[in-house]
Amino acid sequence: MPYTLFMMHHKNKAGFTLIEVVIYIALFSILMGSAFIVAYQLIQSSGNLSTKNTIQEEGNFVIRKLDWALSGADPTTVSPSSGNSSALSLTKYNGNKINVQQNGTKIEIKESTNGNTFLPITTDNVTVSALNFKYEALGGITITITINGLTFTTTRYFRK
Repeated sequence: MPYTLFMMHHKNKAGFTLIEVVIYIALFSILMGSAFIVAYQLIQSSGNLSTKNTIQEEGNFVIRKLDWALSGADPTTVSPSSGNSSALSLTKYNGNKINVQQNGTKIEIKESTNGNTFLPITTDNVTVSALNFKYEALGGITITITINGLTFTTTRYFRK
């Protein structure tokens, strides 16, 4: 008799009830759903950060390139020589003539030492919505560029 009672008692505790199974499945589903949401947010944030880094790198490159174009420029040849303009024209002391313009969503540069063809200095990864050159009263040019909604600005003063 004691053996039979033990087997019956053991038999009742051998598995899970239906309610326990439903509860475990629900808890597991909540945990897995949360894990998928967190993973998705991490992947999306990584993509957004990558895009922002691309825009920042592109803007910094363009600013450095235009700063280079203005270095060694003969101040008497720089246009605009007053006000604002969306194009820049200058001649360096070494005789190299440089023109910069916005063409659609790209910024292009033309150097006389490389022929008369405008070449893009921005890539297809970004969209330039504004390019502005402003003559400063103290003899300099302020460059303002808007790339994918992010604004980059630098000012270069000329030695006289």
